[in-house]
Amino acid sequence: MLLRSGRRKPYEVLFHGRKSVTRKALLGTVKTASRKPALLLRETLKCYILTEDSKTVHFDIDEDGHHEISTKDSQSHEDIAWLSVFTRNEPAVTDSKNVVILTQRSKLNEFVLLCKGKKHLSLKLSEDNHFFIMHYQGDSVQFQCYEDTSYYLYVNDDSLDIRKLENKEPNEDKNFYFRVSYLQEK
Repeated sequence: MLLRSGRRKPYEVLFHGRKSVTRKALLGTVKTASRKPALLLRETLKCYILTEDSKTVHFDIDEDGHHEISTKDSQSHEDIAWLSVFTRNEPAVTDSKNVVILTQRSKLNEFVLLCKGKKHLSLKLSEDNHFFIMHYQGDSVQFQCYEDTSYYLYVNDDSLDIRKLENKEPNEDKNFYFRVSYLQEK
């Protein structure tokens, strides 16, 4: 399948070693002594992001910039997400956290990035990178905001939001958990 869009494809949005990357552009990451960014793109995977109740996560943006971040009972081709997984470029780091960017194709044939706004979840058409930390909890995952680690993706009735994780017990609130269903490349 050929993807045609005015924006870069999710797997093309990566950091080049010699490109000047500012602290703000990397959302607080630091450069190593060799001036390489601290995060490097490891892989980009096609998948569906599902809630614990098996609803499919979908987001879109219209011509006027109004965005919709929703969950629905059915899956369609337009719900395919690209999960760009980054690794830290620091050998001393031994944690198992995956830093990810969530991207979907919009009705406008543009790639839309999921990001944390001031106090809510939003979508961007820009090439700015908006990172989440993906934590594995058995078969489920949690998406923690990279910039403000006290916030996590949260499932409302038919939409997504961000909320602070009040209870630190891992399995207390299923609305903080998602499943990732990876698609096989043909």
